[in-house]
Amino acid sequence: MFFKHFLFFILFFSFLNIYSQHSDHNLWIYDISENVKQEFTDKEIIFIKDAHGNSEYKRIVAIKGLEKYIKDILRNRVQILKKKFLPNENIKNLNSVRSKISPSNFSLNDFNPLLYNFDFESKYNQIYRIQGTDYIINIIPKKYK
Repeated sequence: MFFKHFLFFILFFSFLNIYSQHSDHNLWIYDISENVKQEFTDKEIIFIKDAHGNSEYKRIVAIKGLEKYIKDILRNRVQILKKKFLPNENIKNLNSVRSKISPSNFSLNDFNPLLYNFDFESKYNQIYRIQGTDYIINIIPKKYK
């Protein structure tokens, strides 16, 4: 009887050890830059309120994880880069992404990524051409730990 229990425990702990030592990333934990610890800037507050409204802004500030997520998007994961337009390039236009504003209202200095329906959960970079310009928008994926 003792031998059966002993054998059972050895098998149980060996399976436990096998499944606990894997190299997959934890999909709940991702690496965030240190700059998300700073308060929202006035411009970021305007971006959030324009995209989601005042009550949603209050909710974002109340939930620290959500606040860091939005700060990470606004500060680290959206880039505006200059790249000469080529007629045969294979880059999607920004107007292919649903947005809360019309494309004619685009301003490079006041670009609010929260107004667009970008896939911020994608595992891949997303690149969009701003129509009629030499600028592209690069959405950087999250870096998982």
